[in-house]
Amino acid sequence: MKVNTNKVRFAKNQQEAYNFLLDMKNYEQLMPEDTKSFEVHETGNGFTVGVGALPKVGMRLKESIEPSKIVFESPAPAFEYTLTIDIDAINENSSEVALDFEGNFNMMIEMMAKKPLTSFIETIAENLGKIK
Repeated sequence: MKVNTNKVRFAKNQQEAYNFLLDMKNYEQLMPEDTKSFEVHETGNGFTVGVGALPKVGMRLKESIEPSKIVFESPAPAFEYTLTIDIDAINENSSEVALDFEGNFNMMIEMMAKKPLTSFIETIAENLGKIK
């Protein structure tokens, strides 16, 4: 299952955007309104979020390439997914950010999760575009 967002204009230059997105605490302000819980992992290298009808979703930092890419992965071996964030420079005041979610789920889970996961990823991208 793949969910790709359109590039979103972010009011920070590429390096500032990278630094912002590498700080796990900043993801709380990007979450949908129906977020029930948000916890940064003790290591500071990931977070767990509970949103709407979805079960809690965990994200763990897998790799980062300064200042253009951040990749998260599932912290649970039972669910295989990644969220890749690409950051492209536009000018000294802004950048473009794209989020690409890729999950390897069985057909039943994919059918149930596709719509809420798509909405979740798109909301993060939309909220990123609102940050000043």
